[in-house]
Amino acid sequence: MKTDQAYFQLLRLQEFNNLELLKASYTTHVFPRHWNETYVIQVVEQGVNELHCRGATHRVSTGSILFINPHEIHTGSSVGQAPLAYRSLYPTPELMAEVASQCSDRLTPLPGFSALIVSDTRLAAMFVKAHRVCEAGADALITQTTLLDLLALLIQRHSDKQQSMHPLGNETAAVKRAKEYLTKNFNKNISLESLAQIAYLSPFHLLRAFRKAVGLPPHEYLINVRVEHARQFLAQGRAIADVAFETGFCDQCHLNRHFKRIVGVTPGQYLKKSNFVQNLSAS
Repeated sequence: MKTDQAYFQLLRLQEFNNLELLKASYTTHVFPRHWNETYVIQVVEQGVNELHCRGATHRVSTGSILFINPHEIHTGSSVGQAPLAYRSLYPTPELMAEVASQCSDRLTPLPGFSALIVSDTRLAAMFVKAHRVCEAGADALITQTTLLDLLALLIQRHSDKQQSMHPLGNETAAVKRAKEYLTKNFNKNISLESLAQIAYLSPFHLLRAFRKAVGLPPHEYLINVRVEHARQFLAQGRAIADVAFETGFCDQCHLNRHFKRIVGVTPGQYLKKSNFVQNLSAS
């Protein structure tokens, strides 16, 4: 039986639109259905990452590259005997659009990745090398050059060339209104009845339509929005208790529980294993 062991190290590069680089290892933690506002690009270094995404269960083996577009619902867990160890990049849509435009010397649509998992041994090795360069704290010129080359190749080789990333799901106007309200009022106590009134649907019909279009029920979507904001506030150096209050959680314990479910570590561990303090003090 596996024992519960975890490793987590996070870097954030302000000069790359707050690009986050994660190095992590898990044995028993299971990530629930959630989404990220950024892209998730990951290379598995050990073990197997089993995830449910795009309506099916997939396994990402050692050396493969995983591409998840912004707001794609996905899970994640380690399967097999070996712990799951991986490195991830979380580039923002703005950063990816800028790199894509620079590659073609003109404005281009936001790149989307239709292939969830690809086998590209040389690019995966380049990915790991770039990650290690940043981890070692290399000179700014070396870091920026290495990352820019990597992102450009990821887009050129594996993104959709002829079309921009399509919105996920088949969202009706009612679901869109509900999502926008949840996103703007994430720190409020919102009832299903009030949300249904905003969407002009009955609570039952909103619940069905929202789950079908988004992949999550409204309350789980709201928790994900709150956790995303909590990550941003923590990176700004705010106290954990204040972040819990500002993001609408009942208390710090409530924040801790949901943050660990979705991110994999508690807010305290997230701060301890990140370079946010160093970045903030140097700016």
